[in-house]
Amino acid sequence: MGDGNESRTGKSWQELQAAKKAEQDARIPAEWKLKKEDFPPEDTVDLRPFVNSCEILTPAELAITSEEYDATSLAAAIAEGRFTALEVVTAFCKRAAIGHQLCNMLTEIMFADAIERAKELDSIYKSTGRVVGPLHGVPMTFKECFHFKGYDSTNGYMSRVFQPADRTSPLPELLRAAGAVIISKTNVPQTMLVAEADNNVFGRTKNPVNSRLTCGGSSGGEGASQAFRCSALGVGTDVGGSIRIPAACNGVYGYKPTFGIIPMIGYSYSGWTGSNTGIPAVTGPLGHSVRDLDLFTRVVRAAQPWRFDPAVIPNIMELVPEAPRKPVVGVIYSSGLTPHPPVRRAIREAVSKLAAAGFEIRDFHPPDFIGIRNISEQLFTLDGLSYPKQEFAKSGEPVVPSVKKIGFWDIPPKTQEEAWQWNTRKGQVQKDMLDEWQRVGCDVVLAPAGPHTAVLPGDWTSDIYTVAWNVCDYPAIIIPFTHADPLLDPADAGFKPRHLADQKNQDMYDPEIFKGAPVALQVVGPRLGDKQLLKDAELLDSVLNGTV
Repeated sequence: MGDGNESRTGKSWQELQAAKKAEQDARIPAEWKLKKEDFPPEDTVDLRPFVNSCEILTPAELAITSEEYDATSLAAAIAEGRFTALEVVTAFCKRAAIGHQLCNMLTEIMFADAIERAKELDSIYKSTGRVVGPLHGVPMTFKECFHFKGYDSTNGYMSRVFQPADRTSPLPELLRAAGAVIISKTNVPQTMLVAEADNNVFGRTKNPVNSRLTCGGSSGGEGASQAFRCSALGVGTDVGGSIRIPAACNGVYGYKPTFGIIPMIGYSYSGWTGSNTGIPAVTGPLGHSVRDLDLFTRVVRAAQPWRFDPAVIPNIMELVPEAPRKPVVGVIYSSGLTPHPPVRRAIREAVSKLAAAGFEIRDFHPPDFIGIRNISEQLFTLDGLSYPKQEFAKSGEPVVPSVKKIGFWDIPPKTQEEAWQWNTRKGQVQKDMLDEWQRVGCDVVLAPAGPHTAVLPGDWTSDIYTVAWNVCDYPAIIIPFTHADPLLDPADAGFKPRHLADQKNQDMYDPEIFKGAPVALQVVGPRLGDKQLLKDAELLDSVLNGTV
């Protein structure tokens, strides 16, 4: 068992798991807990409507947490005095408590602290007549991998339970200074390298939209949290699709920035600190509109994070004007794996809508996405996953099935020379992608978010449509667009696979099981073109979804 928690506490990992769940349960007020007989039937697919009938939220609280408000309009309502911070924070804490009991998306619950902070904000507003910042009273959730003083930062490792952080990470501190109220952290997968949210500490998170399907990962708890509207705005991280896959699975908006836009310094590592794979992780928001993604980014950049994080690039957004334009749209219909029928339909319908609105559409042929994924999986496993293996040995906890299924666990470590060779291949892919961008002459690229919609738990094992943009370090935004429909998306009886993996991907598709699953689009911009991409994505969203 090693010299970790077993010898330090004298408890098995199962006992630590039970103690951690008991701590979590104690942080939910008794009056917000569901009775056993109040839970919806086990076979309930869409879990979101239950919040309207459980009678824990008042009608006013249901309105505050409803689709009537995104974070931008909610912040405006609080600033105008229509809601107090306490009213808003209490409403979202109650909704998050219900969502968690149904879907298991929260980790470190901070309701009590959040309500006290909301009272402080109301006192400041009452005495000054002003908000403390642009996010005054806006409830937020954060992915598990950020430190909050007094709370654990386990990242799903049993070896790290009951070791509360002695500091808060700089990014949540920055957002708190802007008025945001953090109500909880959200669930992640074991190792953080899985498109799922399942670990031995907190268990598996359900997808609120279709509970039979995965919530995605690694920011899976955050994707589920936003889908259930547990908070007005969430924060995730992304190294292979970890913001975008959960956003797509749960039908919410998500933004993966270019590296150097949003600070990550001082976050809670899930691997070796100082490791450099050549594919950097980034932090970004998940929310309910493109303008919320933009609000988050503007608030963070206004705090001049380059003054405390040396990896953040100063002035790259501040000195770049955003052009009011109708961008030329390059389109990727397929690369590496043929998308499932609902995804193919979504791309076709999006292209048709954009073309009808006068956008110029051009085909975009990227370097083969499977080839890019082959490079990324070698770079992600330079150490042979020695860090998680070390942590598992400390506690004796087992590997959860989704970690084995995604295929990284048994890949051997690389020598330094091999690492250089793989990074050389990465550099060539970056050059090839740039050359294609220049050949096409597009401003943005429209692409699938994945080779399928949300699939059965543990089955999202190919991140080829997202990791390609991490390897090339391009910003990308997820826009929810439609839903899988058996009538519109029957199985492709005439499908001709390109290779065995292509056939296996199509074999996963079941029109009835995937019925109602969100189908999202991915909009990609050039490297460091984040400011213009946010503007372009808002315009595209207005055409595709009729948003204003």
